[in-house]
Amino acid sequence: MSWSDVNTWGKRALAASTVAALLAGGFGGYVWVAQQSPGARLAEACSGMLPVDEVLALTGTTASGFGGDDLELSSTTYDHTPGVAEPDGLPASCTANYVRVQIETVSGSSEPIVTGDSSGPDEPLPVPLPADWSGFLVSEDEGDSLGASVLLDCPNWDRRQGSGILVNVETGGYSSVLRDTARVATATAERAARATGCEAEPGGRIGEIDSPDATVAHLRAHRAEGTCKGVASHLWVLETAARTAPVESCVLEGSLALRSSYGPYVRNAGEQRYGGWGAATGATSTAVWGSAACGGALGDAVYSVHPVEDSGRSFADTPLTRSEHADLRTFAEASAERHGCAEPDLPAEPSEPAG
Repeated sequence: MSWSDVNTWGKRALAASTVAALLAGGFGGYVWVAQQSPGARLAEACSGMLPVDEVLALTGTTASGFGGDDLELSSTTYDHTPGVAEPDGLPASCTANYVRVQIETVSGSSEPIVTGDSSGPDEPLPVPLPADWSGFLVSEDEGDSLGASVLLDCPNWDRRQGSGILVNVETGGYSSVLRDTARVATATAERAARATGCEAEPGGRIGEIDSPDATVAHLRAHRAEGTCKGVASHLWVLETAARTAPVESCVLEGSLALRSSYGPYVRNAGEQRYGGWGAATGATSTAVWGSAACGGALGDAVYSVHPVEDSGRSFADTPLTRSEHADLRTFAEASAERHGCAEPDLPAEPSEPAG
């Protein structure tokens, strides 16, 4: 029976006997305690790829187990993706108290546990990480939890080797743990790269991070300097800083949402290339989209526009106007350039309405 399977009464009894052994046996007793401590157990979880200090800080646990919260820990590796020769130890998933970590290769990933989706007018946008990381933070479940995603390109891996590394972290009570959650995600990605021989270029150490409410800007379109820069079809926009996150959004006056998706955030259910639409460009009653070739872990990017949830708009009844289509192109071209992708291929501009 593992340490995490012992009930609270059993833990207290075991701790008491450990103290007795330590007093009676000296250094040998201390070695036994260290092997069973939260720090030692975390060092072995998720194929040894967790950053122990960062996870201890996020879970409120001490390395020794004394003076902090109890640690409930589970860890597993799971089935590999057919056609992807993933390195030893991946994919892996582990949960430490209320923190869940998922480490996968990019081309071998299932649907990420952190989606960055912002389909409603009042839903938070994914906030890109600073310090040259390709990643984002997003609050989920009406602010009850926080998600962090980090994507590392491995230039020495082709698609059959996984293309890159994807780390997703979910945690509860997001308002006070923004920085710590981002640090767990980025430090896990760095450790995974070292452990698997991925020759990635990681970003820097994450400092303080403003809350999404402070980071996301609601402003007039002509003042936009981030993901909405250059759009002009609507008077007001909602945007974030423009960096290199694998998911980006720009909302046009609570009516339309522009979205860019890269790498594992393009594939639907882990397999389809263009977000489940099955074509590089197209239009339906609920979305208009185009794509661009990026290569490496980014793969094929998809740039889309769709009515926000509860807006009542359908493109079957009210197609994109020419100015809205121009905004999609502006958004897509700027995002593609930031990410080093080819020029986006988009549907043809709509015709002028009949007079």
